Amino acid sequence: MNERVTFTGIDGWNRPVFRSVDFPRNFFGSTDVLFGLEATEAEVLEKVAEHDLTFFGHKFGCEPMGTPAKGIEITR
Repeated sequence: MNERVTFTGIDGWNRPVFRSVDFPRNFFGSTDVLFGLEATEAEVLEKVAEHDLTFFGHKFGCEPMGTPAKGIEITR
C-alpha cells in the first residue's frame, strides 16, 4: 500500500508541501517545482507528481532530508 499524501501549502521557500494522511508526522515536498505563495491546490496538483517529491521531515517548512519519496500517492 502506498503512503497517501495531501497538499498542505507553500512554504517560505516557495516549495509545495504535502502531509501524509497515513502518518501525519511525515511531510514531503518538491525542491525543483516551485510556486508563488498564492498558488492554489489545483495549480500545484497540475504540475507536481509523486516522482517530484522528497521527504522533508516531521514539520511544515523544515529543511528537506533529501530522501526520494517512494510508495507515495498524491490524493485530494
